[in-house]
Amino acid sequence: MSTLDAIRETSGLDDYLEAVEGRLEETVRSHPGLVSAVGADALAAGGKRLRPVLTFLSGAPDEEPPLAGGVAVELVHMASLVHDDLIDGARVRRGRAAAWTAHGVDAARAAGDYLFARAFAGLAATGDADAVAVLADASLSLARGEAMQRRQRHDPDTTVEAYLERCALKTGKLFEAACVLGGGSADYGRLLGVAFQITDDVLDCSGETIETGKIPGTDLRDGTPTLPLLLAARDDPVVHAALAGGALEGVLVRVAATGALERSREVALDYARRAREALSGAPRRETLEALADAVVHRSS
Repeated sequence: MSTLDAIRETSGLDDYLEAVEGRLEETVRSHPGLVSAVGADALAAGGKRLRPVLTFLSGAPDEEPPLAGGVAVELVHMASLVHDDLIDGARVRRGRAAAWTAHGVDAARAAGDYLFARAFAGLAATGDADAVAVLADASLSLARGEAMQRRQRHDPDTTVEAYLERCALKTGKLFEAACVLGGGSADYGRLLGVAFQITDDVLDCSGETIETGKIPGTDLRDGTPTLPLLLAARDDPVVHAALAGGALEGVLVRVAATGALERSREVALDYARRAREALSGAPRRETLEALADAVVHRSS
């Protein structure tokens, strides 16, 4: 049993995730039509449901877990994936055709907007204005991070600091929101999100399609400067040129040869360590610490 599987054995978590899944299906299908069908496809693609897991684990064991919060963060995540695939021109998501590939650009754009809207509608229905503000802040950060990624595209001289800021905006803030909506540590969520994203970027340079659900080298082909690519570009002019838009053949092998993957993993491990240190007094501290380790030692 993997660490993530063991974490899912936490008392009450399985029932919570089942309730989240049911609410997601109900929410996506609440307005029948093409946009709802596209959203249903995005939902059927599955995923780790890591953000609702964080919402559950961030709460006290003796309190009712916030179902609306877990559903809302997952809907925003799903919406961002639909839009990201459209913006990036990515044809595959988790081994399935991306929404825009299967249904067209306009339908995918509308479906992403629909999922965002349903996330806020569901959370607003609870009457918790603070929760809505948390999700709004995270959604704004997602948009800022995406804009930053557009500016950094094909720029091999992007600084590591700018890359990490992008990770905090695009990934860390929604992890943070998931934790805060559950009553937990914002710092833990943000740091964990950065560790998760760095690990994702390492896997993009080294993982197998069957494990990761996407074709290796996507970031390189898109010209997205990730940590392993940036570190490798400093040491290898061929990688530098490829990231700037040059020839790509054999470049992932050269990235690995620079040791950039190992150095990037060390940075991810450091963020995971800092996330664990932010858990002082958390009611499920041991489980959240284990989750931080699992995030950086995964293969998909």
